[in-house]
Amino acid sequence: MSIGTRVRQYREAKNWSQEDLAMRLDTTQTTISNIESDKNIPNSLLLNKIAQELEVDINDLLDDKSNVIFSNNEFKDSSSAIHQYRPVINMQSPELIESILKNQEQLTKLIEVQSKLIESLLKKG
Repeated sequence: MSIGTRVRQYREAKNWSQEDLAMRLDTTQTTISNIESDKNIPNSLLLNKIAQELEVDINDLLDDKSNVIFSNNEFKDSSSAIHQYRPVINMQSPELIESILKNQEQLTKLIEVQSKLIESLLKKG
């Protein structure tokens, strides 16, 4: 399960719209939509803010093997009533790696476009 899917599930468990979460995070609904649809992955600062607002451990958003059960718009950790700190983050997650690569490709394209634009502006000047 991807980070975006887990963000959506925790958000929906709180009966919040994407706009509700966006307002709490001081971002846009489009940003939340892009995260939930795995078009973008949040940076560590935004991911931490999301976890805080959703009142979950950040590792629950990152962990592919999370034992979270969703029912009746409530969520519970099936292994414990208290979310325990899990210091190991699986940075080998295929979804995470794929999202990082997609973001790097998008950044490369943006840099190329920006370079061409700057080059054309310099020629005009």
